Amino acid sequence: MNWALAIATIFATLISPLLAVRVQKIIEKSSEKRNIKINIFTELMATRSAEARLSNEHVRALNMIDLAFYGDIKRSINKRKKSEKKVLDAWREYFTHLCTHCPENESGSAIWNQNSDRLFVSLLSVMAEDIGYEFDRVHLQNAIYRPIAHGQMNLDNQKIRKGLASIFSGESALKMDVVSFPDAPDIHKSQEN
Repeated sequence: MNWALAIATIFATLISPLLAVRVQKIIEKSSEKRNIKINIFTELMATRSAEARLSNEHVRALNMIDLAFYGDIKRSINKRKKSEKKVLDAWREYFTHLCTHCPENESGSAIWNQNSDRLFVSLLSVMAEDIGYEFDRVHLQNAIYRPIAHGQMNLDNQKIRKGLASIFSGESALKMDVVSFPDAPDIHKSQEN
């Protein structure tokens, strides 16, 4: 009996540090994966106003969803939680919508934008659920701080970019109206002759 206890003690002494390291690695991997999900969700929440959805940060966060919510891969087998599957399904639906052409007319554009908003809020909702946050859809859609000045600056920047692009591409010319000439005596003398 003493030999069995001694062998068990030696075995536990040798194996316990290895098990502790393995458990620590599992905890770190899980924590890292959760932090990536939180970072993506945070970026999408920060850029959820319609104007900010064109920002590089927003687009980058959207493109990271497939990777972050893919699930765990063990021995070539994907183990995905139901909540991760919901996120990927919502992302695919939203992505498909984003890849459709926005109609040029006002009513078609309004419907396209409403669908875009609805699908985006649905995506945020299932992401929040997967991470463990409790947000209702109304809050996700309406609790957005959008200063009017930011919207106006964005519109002004768009007008400037479009105007410069049309001038540089040759589609339009730079309009110049001469209001007055400098008052120079030589010019007046040459005009009199």
